[in-house]
Amino acid sequence: MKKQAFILIPLLMFSCKKEAAATDKETDSVIVSEQSVNASKPDSQNLKINEDTLKNNKVELTETKNGEIIKIVDGEKLPLLIDEKFTDKNQKLIIKIKNYEKTDLKASVLPENNNMNIRFNQIKTPDGKFDGPFGKDISYKIPENGDVWLIIGKNLMAEGDLTGNFSVRIE
Repeated sequence: MKKQAFILIPLLMFSCKKEAAATDKETDSVIVSEQSVNASKPDSQNLKINEDTLKNNKVELTETKNGEIIKIVDGEKLPLLIDEKFTDKNQKLIIKIKNYEKTDLKASVLPENNNMNIRFNQIKTPDGKFDGPFGKDISYKIPENGDVWLIIGKNLMAEGDLTGNFSVRIE
């Protein structure tokens, strides 16, 4: 009886295995066609940004108080590049993006000196929540339309120059 069971068990297991249905192949072709449609969109890294964005009035207001540089930008005028300079070791740059309507935000801090100690410290989303810290690049899902703040300053966990020229690229 035991010998018969050892023979029947592998036969039952072999007969119970299912082969992949032909519909799986159709699903793959649908995914491939969707990918080819998405591939035609321009890559955000290849977008050309005008170097004179400040002269084109994309920054609506700039004010400085208590070591904080505050720049207000209209979300409809993105992408843009903001040039700035820290002259004090405790300065912060706050970029307030008004009427941001996209679901994803991508931004980069581009220091003139690679040894500059600078990063995205926090992001404030339209629902009032803060998140951070981040590095020199940020890619963030924005939950709803509204005002988004990017707060840029020194990294307390790293060393490097605390003053110098830098740019912030926002897409």
